[in-house]
Amino acid sequence: MEDYQSAFIHRYIDTEILHKNERKVAAMHFGGITVECLLKSMIFATLPKGASQEWKTESNNPGHTITNPGHSYTEALYRHNRLRSRVDKFPEVKKWLEEVENPNLHFIDMRYSCNEPDDESYKRWLDKYNRLIKWLQKQATSL
Repeated sequence: MEDYQSAFIHRYIDTEILHKNERKVAAMHFGGITVECLLKSMIFATLPKGASQEWKTESNNPGHTITNPGHSYTEALYRHNRLRSRVDKFPEVKKWLEEVENPNLHFIDMRYSCNEPDDESYKRWLDKYNRLIKWLQKQATSL
């Protein structure tokens, strides 16, 4: 069973270490995974009491109807209506999500990239990433 909250914490630390060691592509890749884990943790936190913290599949009925959003932030938001409605009220947050998910290509695909971003692009990404993490954590405590 996935533990998205613990995975979020570990990937956040990994991202920080990669950033401090100037491993930009890897930091951007892991930063994207960090946000993905946080979003999935937030989805699981809203499951009904008694439901299993597993995704609904054709062969698995965990007591809810939420399927795995994969690596898509948009799909994750579709599975958490209250969070999606908050994001819709803050266009800047939508931009942060887009920029962290797709800094120059999708964050998952960055694992195969060897093209380091220029300093300015990386600083922009890092700023959006940090703002997004803080905003999502604040939402997690009030949803």
